[in-house]
Amino acid sequence: MKLKISFLKEPKHVGVVSCVSWNNTEDVFSCGDDHKLLKWHLVNGECLVVATFPEDFYPICMHLFPKIHIGGNKHQQDVILIACADGKFHIVNNNGRIEKSVTAHQGACLAAQWSPDGAGFLTAGEDGFVKVWSRNGLLRSVVIQSDEPCYNAIWSPDNSSILYTKGNYLVIKHLSSTSKVTKWKAHDGVILSIAWNANNNLIISGSEDGFSKIWDSFGQQISVSVKHDQPITSVSWSPAGDMFIIGSYNLLRLCNANGWSHCLDRPSTGSVYSIAWSSDGTQLAAACANGHVLFAHIIDREYTWKNYACTQIGRKVVSIKDILTDQNDQLDYPDRVIQIALGFKHLVIATVKQCFIHKLSSWNTPVTFDLKEGTISMILLAERCMCVVERAGISIYSYMGRLLASPRCGSRPETIGRAAISLGPDSLAIIDQSDRKTIHVYDLPTGLIVRSSTDNTVTKLVHKMTVSNVSLSQTGSISERQLALLDYNRDLYVVTVRDTKCKFMKLGSQVLSIIWSADTELLVGLRANSAVAWCCTHAATQPDWLALTTVSKDISDLGRNPSLLSVEEGVACICRGNGSLLHVSLAAFPEKLLKHVADNMWQDALQLCRTVEDETLWACLAVLSWQHNQLAVAEEAFALIHQYYQVCYIQHLRSTIPEKLST
Repeated sequence: MKLKISFLKEPKHVGVVSCVSWNNTEDVFSCGDDHKLLKWHLVNGECLVVATFPEDFYPICMHLFPKIHIGGNKHQQDVILIACADGKFHIVNNNGRIEKSVTAHQGACLAAQWSPDGAGFLTAGEDGFVKVWSRNGLLRSVVIQSDEPCYNAIWSPDNSSILYTKGNYLVIKHLSSTSKVTKWKAHDGVILSIAWNANNNLIISGSEDGFSKIWDSFGQQISVSVKHDQPITSVSWSPAGDMFIIGSYNLLRLCNANGWSHCLDRPSTGSVYSIAWSSDGTQLAAACANGHVLFAHIIDREYTWKNYACTQIGRKVVSIKDILTDQNDQLDYPDRVIQIALGFKHLVIATVKQCFIHKLSSWNTPVTFDLKEGTISMILLAERCMCVVERAGISIYSYMGRLLASPRCGSRPETIGRAAISLGPDSLAIIDQSDRKTIHVYDLPTGLIVRSSTDNTVTKLVHKMTVSNVSLSQTGSISERQLALLDYNRDLYVVTVRDTKCKFMKLGSQVLSIIWSADTELLVGLRANSAVAWCCTHAATQPDWLALTTVSKDISDLGRNPSLLSVEEGVACICRGNGSLLHVSLAAFPEKLLKHVADNMWQDALQLCRTVEDETLWACLAVLSWQHNQLAVAEEAFALIHQYYQVCYIQHLRSTIPEKLST
C-alpha cells in the first residue's frame, strides 16, 4: 500500500496554506494567508476562488459541517467553520459569504471543530480557554480555563467529552460533572496536533519532539513512532480507523493503526499544516507551507482469497490474478474505486456511483447496480449475500445485485467498525452503538424476496459486559447459527442465536482476536503468545469436553495487537504487530473431520481418526457423533479417549432403545 501524490506545478495560493477540508468525496476547500477560499474539483481538475476575505483574515483551522442524516432528512446546513489568528471564528456558507463572526478568544483562535452530531462546535485559543458554542454561534459554556495556550482541542466520537492539549500533556475533560478528568504526560515537547477516531476509539498525538504516539482513551500508550527530524505538525485518522497519516516538514508517512509504516514520501512542500481524509478513506488533501494543496490517493491495496490475488493499481484500475493457473486480468472502471472485497468466489468492487459483482469464474461479466450514495465505508461478504455499509444506511444484497434487506442500526452507520459488525450466510450481527452491551442479530432472507427494514426478525442479545468484537459462524443451518464475541475484559463467549434461552458460554480469556473458518464451525482465537482452535464450540456446555477438543500452539514474537486475517484448511493467517504475516498450521485434521461430519460422511470421519491416531481428533469425533446421535461411532471414540462412563451410558442406550421400539 502506498500513496500516489499529485499537486500543481504552480501553487494557486500565495503564501502559507493553513487548512483544508472535504466537502464531499470529490470537492475540497482550502484557505490560506492570501485570504482566499478555494474550491478544488478533483474530477475535472478545476480550482475556483470561492471568496476573498478581508486583509486581516488569517485562517488557522477550518472544519465543514458534518454530513449526517437527522431523522431521515437529508436536508442540512452546509457551512464552514473557520478559526482565525485574531481570535475570531467565522461561520461561512458554501458561496463564501460570512454568515457570522464572533470574537471568541484573546489572542489567536487555534482550533475549531463541529461536534460529530452537528449540534454545536468548540473553539480553543491562545488564551488557554476551550469553549462550546451552539450551532448558530452562541456561547454555551466555557469548558476549560488554562494558563497555557491550547494548541488543539477535539470532540470525543460520542460527543461526551473533549480532548485538548496543555503543553506536553493530553487532557480528556468529560462534559458531565460527575466524571473525573483524565490527564497524562504524552510527549517531551509541546503537542501540536491530535486526532481521535470513532471506529477504534484511539487517539494520535504529534509533537515538537518529533514523535507521534497512539493512545487509548484511558491514556495508555499503544504505539510510538520513530523519531523524526522535524516537529510533527499534523496527524489524521482515516475514517475506518485502520490507518493514519502524519505530516511534518517535507514529509508524509502513512501508517497502520498499530503504528508501523506503510510508506514514506518526501514531497517538496515545506511543513504540512493540515491533513484531511475523504469520507470514503481513499483520498487525502494536505495544506502545505509553500502554497501548494497536495492530494494523495491510496493505491497498491492488496486482497487475497485462496488462490486469487487482487491489487488496486490505479484510481480506476484493479488487477486480479489466479495464482494456480497464472491467469491475469486488468479490470477498468468508469469511476474511482473506493472499496474492494474478495471472498466466497466473488470479487466486489464499489466505485463512487456503482457496485460491480464479479464471479471469479468469469471476471469480465459483472453484475452492476447503482449505489444510494458514494460514501461506502465497508463491504462484507458471506456465502449467499453481501453487506454494504454506507452513510445512507446498511443494505444487504444478493450476488445477483438484488436488494434483500435494509436493517436499521442507528443514526450513523459509517461509524460502525469492522469489529462491531459481522455477516453470516443468513444473519447480520451489529453491536448497538448506544449500548455496547447489546447485540442485534437480524435474520436475512435467503430467497429473492425484498424485505423492508420492518420485516426483519431481530434477536436482541444482552451481555453482562461491554462487547468489543462480534463474529458469526459461516456454516450450518440458521437454527445452529453461533455468535462469538469478545468483551472489554478480553473474555471469549459463544452463544447460539436461535436458542429460546440464549446462554453465553465462556470459551477462554485473554483473547485478542477471533475468526471463524469459512468452511466449517472451527473457531480460532489469538492470545499474546499462542493461537487456539476450538474445534467443537457446542461442547462448551461440558467443560471437560471443551478442554479435550481445544488445540493450542505457542507462537513467539507476535508483537503488540496482532490480529487474525483468515483460516483456511486449518491454517491460520496472522498479522503480527509489525505488519508481517505469519501462517500457522493449527487444526488441519480437525477441520477435515468437521467437513466429513457436515457432509454426513461418518465412515470417512472414523477412518481419518484411525489413521491419524490423535486424541484431540478422537475427542472431536466423540462429541460430534454424540450430538448427531451416531451412537456406534460415539462409543468407539469415547472409549479411545478413556471416557468410560460415557461408553457405559451409550451401551445402555443402545440396549434399551431397541426394546422401546419393539414395545
